[in-house]
Amino acid sequence: MKLRKILRQELLWGAVILTVLLGRLTNPYFFVNNNIDVILYTTAIYGTLAIAESLVLLVGEIDLSIGISSVVSPALAIYLANWINTLAGGGNMVRGGYVMMSWWVIVGLTMLIATVTGIINGIIVVKGHVPPFVATIGMQYTVSGIGYIVTKGTPLFMTRVENSEVLGGSKFMNLVPLCFVLFLVIAVFFIYLTTSTKFGMRVYSTGGSTKSAKMCGINTDRWKIFMYVIAGALVGFTGLVFVSKLQSCDVTQTTGYEMTALAIAIIAGIELNGGGGRLIDTVKGALFMAVLSNVMSNVGFLSYHRTFVTGLFIVLFAIIHKLSDSKRLRELNVVEV
Repeated sequence: MKLRKILRQELLWGAVILTVLLGRLTNPYFFVNNNIDVILYTTAIYGTLAIAESLVLLVGEIDLSIGISSVVSPALAIYLANWINTLAGGGNMVRGGYVMMSWWVIVGLTMLIATVTGIINGIIVVKGHVPPFVATIGMQYTVSGIGYIVTKGTPLFMTRVENSEVLGGSKFMNLVPLCFVLFLVIAVFFIYLTTSTKFGMRVYSTGGSTKSAKMCGINTDRWKIFMYVIAGALVGFTGLVFVSKLQSCDVTQTTGYEMTALAIAIIAGIELNGGGGRLIDTVKGALFMAVLSNVMSNVGFLSYHRTFVTGLFIVLFAIIHKLSDSKRLRELNVVEV
């Protein structure tokens, strides 16, 4: 009985191991350093956005703007910095598509823009009482439109920005990508907060039952907005990793990462109606999706093949989690209504 419980809890680790074995069987170069680096980089991108989505889901909300925001925020930051510099009497810092400004200015403004986007999402949903699906879909189109208007669809190149390649292109102690290490730091930080502090208690209480949480003195509106703000900051970080790795910024890229992040959250067992799930499982889910994506790419799957396989796994894990929850409730002699 105990073994079955352990297997149920560590299902995602089993999925990761099986996917890795499949990758080795289909690709003799699967464990080559370059391929491992690609998997870890992808895990950092998927994982950071999935943690952002999971935190919002834990309080009973959803954010479908995180993908496009991660692409557009750095571009808006660059044009904003250029506009401010021009007003101050300086020269144009974007010439022929090449960016020539301080990397730290881009970092600061990207984080600011992405965080403000999160604040706006939170206020519209919580204070405006707009359904989160509608509000964040609207923000997705709004951010995308602003990106096109400001940049006119012109890509920006970062090769002349000093230190811009460090975040996404360097390795920590020449072993693993720096962005992956930073992702682990972020993951451990939020796992600790949600499992060992009052932060976690208030987040889960807010998502589990808003009415009960309010009766306990928790300001649920504030915590919901706060999760959108944190999600925005994590989106900004992801956007900086994108720009640093690719050494370019192009708002015409339609990432679709918001759906990938949501898929990872579902696979990890994060409750869509709030109050349930663990961030450690979100990390496992991100690693699983990164390995699965790599295997499908090496095998030669086209985009619609990948969509089909991803959809199958979402449905499969959703069924498994539902059966697991039902069994747990029966063991506790709780009747579902």
